[in-house]
Amino acid sequence: MKSPFCFSIAAVLVPVTATAQQTPPPPPQEAVPVSTAVEAVSTGARSVRDAYRGIVKIEITNLTPDYETPWQTGRYGRGNGTGFMVQPGVFMTNAHVVANSERLYVLPYADARKYPAKVKYVAHDADLALVEVEDKKAFESIPCLEFMDRLPRLEEEVRAVGYPMGGTRLSVTRGIVSRIDTIPYSHPRNIEHLTVQIDAAINPGNSGGPVLLGDRVIGVAFQGLRNADATGYMIPIPVISRFLQDIRDGRYDKYVDFGARFFNLENPAMRAHFGLPDDATGSLVADVVKGGSCDGVLQPGDVVLAVDNHPVDSSCMIELNNERVKMEEMADRRFAGDRVTFDILRSGQKMQVTATLAPLPARDVKLWSYDERPRYVEFAGFVFQPLNLNVVQANDMNPADFMLAVDDFMNRGGAQKKKDLVLLTKVLPDEVNTRCEDFGNRVVTKVNGMEVTGLAHLHELLNPEDKSMRPEFVTIEFDGASRPVVLEAAALDAANERIRNRYNIHQTSRL
Repeated sequence: MKSPFCFSIAAVLVPVTATAQQTPPPPPQEAVPVSTAVEAVSTGARSVRDAYRGIVKIEITNLTPDYETPWQTGRYGRGNGTGFMVQPGVFMTNAHVVANSERLYVLPYADARKYPAKVKYVAHDADLALVEVEDKKAFESIPCLEFMDRLPRLEEEVRAVGYPMGGTRLSVTRGIVSRIDTIPYSHPRNIEHLTVQIDAAINPGNSGGPVLLGDRVIGVAFQGLRNADATGYMIPIPVISRFLQDIRDGRYDKYVDFGARFFNLENPAMRAHFGLPDDATGSLVADVVKGGSCDGVLQPGDVVLAVDNHPVDSSCMIELNNERVKMEEMADRRFAGDRVTFDILRSGQKMQVTATLAPLPARDVKLWSYDERPRYVEFAGFVFQPLNLNVVQANDMNPADFMLAVDDFMNRGGAQKKKDLVLLTKVLPDEVNTRCEDFGNRVVTKVNGMEVTGLAHLHELLNPEDKSMRPEFVTIEFDGASRPVVLEAAALDAANERIRNRYNIHQTSRL
């Protein structure tokens, strides 16, 4: 589990949507489709040329919400990416290709026609999506692409295929697999998954395109490394397979998490303190999220020796399918309700404990939001919004200003009592809120002495159905502020009307 509120990921990783003498590798092993989420296709791609026929260009018109002035519509834009057919008329692509889309069109290989499409499923936390065209008959004669059933091997040669910038026709670049690692995905931010690095060029527009080994898909191109030559990344089969399995029931349920942080146990003195031998086994439980999967199962100070019978080494790594990966990969490949067993050392005693996996509480606070309009409440010129990454960046906030509040919300059980952390993000100047400009970018704690549990609750407290129930003065308290905001109730109705007209606010809340 990453730091609870670390907005700065490796900033050089960017999605690649367009507006945006070697040792010979071993022969590929037999591959099988992993697309258990869609019906089995009757014909697979039988040659490289057939495979190319199933690779399409996706054109998008999108509407990017305005989190700085959330009552505004936002701004329209256009972009394109790549997709490939996994079922007649159904195409896999990246979530960032179709995020905030208003219109989608699929352009087949060597065909001038455009086919309207819609997003069928999207997983923003895995940067994957399925797009479905309205006219499936047009694609009945095109073979679907099939997936390998494994990770690639180092130095295997692969091909990234797509429609990147620089031309309108299909582009193919070759490279080798240079690294398999767990790194941040730049689309959701602050989420890490297994990733394969290749030295084939992946440019804007390649996003969502297949990376092929022979005529089979072994990954999905999705982001590149800035300031590096021909360094790109693909989403590997384990992540793709998990997405497709998740949507088998008709909905996407997101990733689960251990809800615990682990610490390397490589220091000899620390190992001696915890009674461990001088070898490379065991990792320390540093923290457990209240309300998370391991709450009441693991404790800070426990030493994890194995996860589901996979030995854990002193750098928090395990071996899984002949690859050395972070132990959190065991959660990444599971689903809500699955059980995981830990072999641990607690106070010198070996024991076995079992956790039931669930999503991380309040994880959306640290992620980008997509495909939804901003939530907000405007009252007397004060603009309130729930805390998330979109709000923080749009309003140029310093996350350190509310780090403790976020840690309490995400890790110490705050999310079990509150739906949102509500921020005051803007003060629209008016005589009713004069000299209150310095209250911006603070977490709201109370209204008229009542603890605020979320944005909808804040709206109820500020706008009671019976306005005669308002006290003579409305008070709003903030975390870390030495004084509250105090508003004269008798002046509020006139002020609200005046502010709405002055700032062209047609809708004063979206909950």
